[in-house]
Amino acid sequence: MEIAPNGRTLVEMRNQEDNGGNMRWNSSMLRNSATSPISLILIFIISTDLSILLDIPVFRQILGFIFLVYVPGALFLCILKPDKLGLTEKFVLSVGLSISFIMFIGISINTLYPLFGYETPLSLKSLVISLTFAILVLAIIAHLRGGFAFFANRTDLSLDTRDKALVLIPILFLPLSVLGMHIMNTTDNNAMLMALLFLIPGYVILISIFHNQIPQKSYPKIIFLSSISIVLLMGMRSSYIIGTDAHLEYIFFQQTFSNERWQILHKSTLDSCLSISVLPAIYQSFLNVNPEYLFKILYPLLFSISPLVIYIIANNYVREISAFLASVFFMSQNFFILTTASPRTNIAILFFAISIMVLLHSGISVFNKKILLIIFIISCIFSHYSTTYIFFIIFLVTWICIQVYYRLIMYQRRSDIKESPLTDEQNIMDSITPSAALSLLNNYFSLGILVIFFVVLFFWYSQVTGKAFNSGVGFIVATINSLQEFFIMESRDSGISKAFGSGFEERSILNKISFLVNWSSIIFIAIGVLTTFARRCQIVSFSYKDMGDPSFFLFRRIHFILVFLALVCSAIMVALVVLPHVSIGYDFGRTNLQIMVVLSLFLIIGGLEIARFIHLKRYYLVLIILIIPIFLFNTGALSNIAGEPNSIALNSFGAQYNALFIHDQDAYACLWLGDHRDFRKKIYSDHSGRRSLVSKGRILRDDINNHVSPLDNNQEIDGYIYLRYFNVVENKIIVIKSSGETQELSFNGSQHRLLSGEKIYESGGSQIFDFES
Repeated sequence: MEIAPNGRTLVEMRNQEDNGGNMRWNSSMLRNSATSPISLILIFIISTDLSILLDIPVFRQILGFIFLVYVPGALFLCILKPDKLGLTEKFVLSVGLSISFIMFIGISINTLYPLFGYETPLSLKSLVISLTFAILVLAIIAHLRGGFAFFANRTDLSLDTRDKALVLIPILFLPLSVLGMHIMNTTDNNAMLMALLFLIPGYVILISIFHNQIPQKSYPKIIFLSSISIVLLMGMRSSYIIGTDAHLEYIFFQQTFSNERWQILHKSTLDSCLSISVLPAIYQSFLNVNPEYLFKILYPLLFSISPLVIYIIANNYVREISAFLASVFFMSQNFFILTTASPRTNIAILFFAISIMVLLHSGISVFNKKILLIIFIISCIFSHYSTTYIFFIIFLVTWICIQVYYRLIMYQRRSDIKESPLTDEQNIMDSITPSAALSLLNNYFSLGILVIFFVVLFFWYSQVTGKAFNSGVGFIVATINSLQEFFIMESRDSGISKAFGSGFEERSILNKISFLVNWSSIIFIAIGVLTTFARRCQIVSFSYKDMGDPSFFLFRRIHFILVFLALVCSAIMVALVVLPHVSIGYDFGRTNLQIMVVLSLFLIIGGLEIARFIHLKRYYLVLIILIIPIFLFNTGALSNIAGEPNSIALNSFGAQYNALFIHDQDAYACLWLGDHRDFRKKIYSDHSGRRSLVSKGRILRDDINNHVSPLDNNQEIDGYIYLRYFNVVENKIIVIKSSGETQELSFNGSQHRLLSGEKIYESGGSQIFDFES
């Protein structure tokens, strides 16, 4: 019989059960045999380095992607030894920590190596050596701490027959997405994409109906596969960058990659965003793929884990099916679907979401919480300034509200509280002293974290990059000054007036239904937040321990920090609408997606409260009736069915397509102009033409005039007029109005103005004219 070093047989050790009933090896035995994991890691690192340095196709891309996306974070997590976390939480944290790790290493070597005379710190050889060394250090520390034994076990990875059957359909979503978009790009046939966009909600309905037969560990797989399929749609549309700010962000990436060094080049707010410069430059060095496809696909792939974060947050308090629907609601948000159009924003939102998850998760120790929070907060600061400002405001106001609330409650109940040490968190409202309550609060949500947050924010935005901090201060000043226009609707974005029903009578039936559905979601959220706060003594917990069954849909009381986070996020949503200038200065869709990280759960709670009020036993029906239409509207599937197509992913016409799509002719024209232009001359284009000039022609925005129609006969022109495919074929231009809204205008009557210029380029659609005053 084989005997283990501790005197027990290996058979006995294999049969030992953990607290959850899963069969696993004794952790001490795994520590003794931990040479196997580190050996595998060494083999993987050597294989990856060789495939990169020898440029072995396919292997370089696959191994390099895993090397950058997962390995560093997983090793760091092994050092923390998170034995109380599930596999889904470990996966999410590993990806998040890996993104942070790449940015931290990148900016570190970018700062240190030039001090020793090495001027290209982000070159391929430098990155391979630096990252290999850093990961080896992490692996050795994890090995010495015995962390590999705490990361995963075989039962977490195993799939039974039912689990395989449930995952089979979501596995088909991805090829439908990829193949369907390929067909759309080549033949303009959207049939496969339409099938996908109706198959996903159909499967969500099926899962909801039979949720009692769905294993718990199947939900994360279904969510992740669905998320990737949805978020990749827009990234795979066309061969060129899609979006607005994405074109300028792409230039920052290209310049960092070409220079093999991060520098402040444009004295712009984007200089502070390592997420669009250092991060993609490192990925491109390792993977060596088409840079535009890397930029379009990388960010959707990274952001595809965000619905899993929503699921984890919600699953702390509601059943698996309700948490699943919360993640589907988050995936249905328009800005989620358009991830490829706003890379830096959504990476920052991902760090914000993981921070909320870490803050609220009961399986993470206080020390690890603080370490992880600091990492993800700094990562958010490095990713996007506006998202960071909102993040900081949410945390600061939440902390102040909780401090005030605690003191008020404790003051009111002082006479009933016995002055005794805290021994049981389960009755904090009845037995804890004011000082002990605040001490417990500070363990989870401390002032020190906020101080670190502000210091790093101020140092990075003000002292290092400069422009982002001034931009934030200027935005606040402009908002305060605009308060005098509080009752003037024009001081807000045009979308705000539409959101409140402006022109409702003239809208189509489909648009009216969409309007009602969107307002229903806001009502559900409001009900969820208000009822949770109103019944705080019944369904709100001040500890992480189970408190019985306070309602028929909550198995754990909502943590008090989450309640105040929801109140603050709700207040921000109201401020975006109420305060002048705010909606014009910052896009509502970005902020909406960020606050939905917190509020998605409360939409579910609001729906369940309604179901309980109307005595509906199948409570999920209330949620499905709301969430499925939101998904179908925001993906454009319902609009296509109703004959009102509006999505660029499904159509090669319409306002969104005309504004965002770059044709091959446009790309060739921009490349030519970028190579042959006279740098002393200005370039005139419409609002959308400016984007392709930036990303394809690498022409700075300051050299492009897009605010006035270039074909206005009264406008003096000394430079070039660039007409893109849409301008030439449709005889229209897109201009931006003072309200920020874009508008298509015909210029048929002004075409004779072009005769006074010399046509210097034509590519079967796009044209370039040269004017001299």
